[in-house]
Formats: sequence, C-alpha cells, structure tokens
Amino acid sequence: MVKCEECRKKLGIIQGYSHPALGPRFLVCGNCFDKIEESMKKWRVFCLSDSFNAKSSKIEIEEAWKKSISNDLQLQIWFSNLWIKIESQGRLD
Repeated sequence: MVKCEECRKKLGIIQGYSHPALGPRFLVCGNCFDKIEESMKKWRVFCLSDSFNAKSSKIEIEEAWKKSISNDLQLQIWFSNLWIKIESQGRLD
C-alpha cells in the first residue's frame, strides 16, 4: 500500500497524485496536493520578486524566504522538509 509522501495517509489505487515538486515517483493525497500547489504558487511569486539574487546560496535564499513568509510557520516547515527530500534524491547541484 502506498502512503502520501507528506502526511503518510494510506492511498488507494486511484487516490494518489504526482508530487508537484518531487515528481511522479512520489505520490500525495488530494489535500496535500492542494497545499503543495498553494505553497508552490507562493514560492513562484517569491522567486519572481526581487527578494533575492538568483545566484544566492541556499542559506541566503532560505533567509529571504523566511522573511517573506514569517507568519506562515507550516509553510516554513514544509519548505525545510522539501529541501531535505530533494537533497536526499540528489536533485541539487
């Protein structure tokens, strides 16, 4: 049985959605998919803003991101977990 990558809820045969950030190998439930999509929308807006330099280090980007979403603790936690998952898959240079 497959579990949601975010909340670990058991997924049925047709309940899983491809994780928007991690790709089709990782499945999420509908609720988590919606949350991830909203978080990614905020991330896109942040990236298009002038809040950081595109050649900044990971730490500089994280600090700028934390300042821009200082009131959204759950989004900060999700973002930190995303970095961990991406790094564990070797998807960062």
